[in-house]
Amino acid sequence: MRVLTFGWEFPPSKNGGLGVACFGLTRELLHKGVEVIFVLPKTQDTMGDAQFRFADDERLLKVRHTDALLKPYQQAGSTVDVIVGYDKNGKAIIRSRTIIEEVHRFAHQAALIAQEEDFDIIHAHDWTSYLAGVAAKIASGKKLILHVHATSFDQAASDNVDPAIYKIEKECFDVADKVVAVSQYTKDIIVRKHHVSPDKVEVVHNGCDTHEPERLPPTLQELKKQGKKIVLYHGRISIQKGVDYFVQAARRVVDADSNVIFVISGWGDMITQVIEQVGRMGLSENVRFAGALWESDRDRMYQSADIVVMPSVSEPFGLVPLEALQHGTPSIITKQSGVAEVITHVLKVDFWDIEEMANQILSSLRYPTIRHQMVTEGKLQMQGMAWRFAAAKIERIYRSLLQYITT
Repeated sequence: MRVLTFGWEFPPSKNGGLGVACFGLTRELLHKGVEVIFVLPKTQDTMGDAQFRFADDERLLKVRHTDALLKPYQQAGSTVDVIVGYDKNGKAIIRSRTIIEEVHRFAHQAALIAQEEDFDIIHAHDWTSYLAGVAAKIASGKKLILHVHATSFDQAASDNVDPAIYKIEKECFDVADKVVAVSQYTKDIIVRKHHVSPDKVEVVHNGCDTHEPERLPPTLQELKKQGKKIVLYHGRISIQKGVDYFVQAARRVVDADSNVIFVISGWGDMITQVIEQVGRMGLSENVRFAGALWESDRDRMYQSADIVVMPSVSEPFGLVPLEALQHGTPSIITKQSGVAEVITHVLKVDFWDIEEMANQILSSLRYPTIRHQMVTEGKLQMQGMAWRFAAAKIERIYRSLLQYITT
């Protein structure tokens, strides 16, 4: 079976969980003998054994590599600088395009790619790739699966959604042969807000890596030597992620125990607002901004923290608590998250319940036995949540749409 897959990001380039999920699923599908042709909007370095195609290869547009990452969780009108060609002296010609313009360009090239490649089914990840998937379906007549990693309602953390993104979601869901949601939480949004038939939407929870990671040199050693406890937030700093609620909870924790340090790892459109909030609430001595940490820097922070908090207002799934658990650190997560459906050995709280969030942080820090049990039991549970199980469900969906495929 050959699958033409469209995605917006793929490791080593990534902005969040989307790239991680695409890599995990692709790796395990390949292990199951599924051939994956993975199409990305721009030329980039890639990992793994999939066959990669880039939508900036010379077809109709002479568009080459750009250092600017396309960020899937920006608004449709957000702009990015892209290289659209080169002058006679070899100097790059740079133009600004909106994300929505890049999405349409990707779709245009997807139709051409679909005519060049031999494949059995189409799989498109996240809203930035939906139009590409639909264009490929129209060009080839093949079945289309849309994989929903987040909706416009998650990004807005309310009903005040970006109308351009919602329009793409709604129209593409109508055209798709199957919609895959990363959680029941996400499926409920698709059914209620996008009016898609429940029978058309299948839940495939994200997976995780279950191997025991390398232990890295610890970070924040000076703070540790002073007896400080470390509470970590890792993720985008946006309205969806609830970092402002995390800071409010931090104020209550520090009032009870000034020996607690809160580390915020990430970047996003609310960074200035959150920095100002920290100053306004008198937390400058107890909150550290670490910037966007990735790879070994992120893993060192996971391993050094006493507890991780995912305070999301609306989280389709949420890989952070699973990543943290792999590194031996327990988590507090909000009930408004997809991962809450599949992992039980964490503490759970409503995002808006600042008092309870603070109480859970304080309790977990005061009683190391609680943290140890969450990690021990959680790691056992993670063995049944490996990416291979998610990939097996995806393969079954492929075969249900292509019953004549036997190899």
